[in-house]
Amino acid sequence: MVRRLKRYHPPGTSPGTLPETGVRASFELFTYGSKGVSKTSAPSVAAALALPRERGWLRITGLDNRAVAELGKRLGVHPLVLEDILNPGQRPKAETHASYLFFVVDVPALTEVGLEEVQVSLLVFSDLVVSVEEKPNPFFATVEKRLALGSGRLFQFGSDYLAYALVDAAVDHFFPVLEKLGERLEGMEEVLLQQHDQILPQLHQLRRDLLRLRRSLWPLREAVGALLREESPLLSPEVRVFVRDVQDHVLYLLDILESYRETAASLLELYLSTVAQRTNEVMKVLTVIGTIFLPLTFIVGVYGMNFQHMPELAWPWAYPALWAIMVVLALGMLRAFRRRGWL
Repeated sequence: MVRRLKRYHPPGTSPGTLPETGVRASFELFTYGSKGVSKTSAPSVAAALALPRERGWLRITGLDNRAVAELGKRLGVHPLVLEDILNPGQRPKAETHASYLFFVVDVPALTEVGLEEVQVSLLVFSDLVVSVEEKPNPFFATVEKRLALGSGRLFQFGSDYLAYALVDAAVDHFFPVLEKLGERLEGMEEVLLQQHDQILPQLHQLRRDLLRLRRSLWPLREAVGALLREESPLLSPEVRVFVRDVQDHVLYLLDILESYRETAASLLELYLSTVAQRTNEVMKVLTVIGTIFLPLTFIVGVYGMNFQHMPELAWPWAYPALWAIMVVLALGMLRAFRRRGWL
């Protein structure tokens, strides 16, 4: 499992201080409008912003503190916003500022090492959307394809629709992750009664993954709701309709997630009850064996005292008779237990 931890500055650090990341970012500028679509790579933020455009999407991949500082300087982004961009593990949120909107979302992905989350930060201006992504990812490939078509709603509306499309693509990536986790749940349910020792670590891992997704989705629900409640000129009434659709998707994902969490909890209860039942079966067998040997132990103990005047010690057939009595007694008790349904 890849554990997600939020980065923090040392105690007492001034708010808005940008951390030294030591990461170099890549820059791509998508320019679109009446003249068509163009995609240009740039060596820096300054070079990308200097390119001519009607509307644009500046895609920054990598948490480069120098690039983010340059971004804030040229676009007037608040230092606290820049700090949130450079510190992954932020709670998904939406903020309205005077000249831009700020949105943070954690996008999940299932890898070979487990569930991991990639933070994506969006800055929405009147004619520009800036996305800062923690690492390279395929989350926005569909948006790039839609831009490459050269037509559609992306060209009919402003930059707020492009921001909606990016958030919608990020939210859609929750569906395949939940689908795979649901398949794992179904598989665990089938083998739970057969492979107890092997299934418990997997079940605990799955419950932790579901909890991490819940920590991403609940704040995302609040962030989208806050975005809809804000009266910002950067979010047009036409695009608000589409943002409500994203809110519906998030609510639907939460419903699926809660049902999976309940299923995982019920599977854990089933596992514990099965283990308890197996323990009871073992204890029942041991109790039956102990009950059978109790009278036999008494008989052996009595004749093991070897007192001088015990008459049975002098009988020629005393030893085989004692064995016969103990065998008949044990078989009789076994038969009585079977009649009562204890075996």
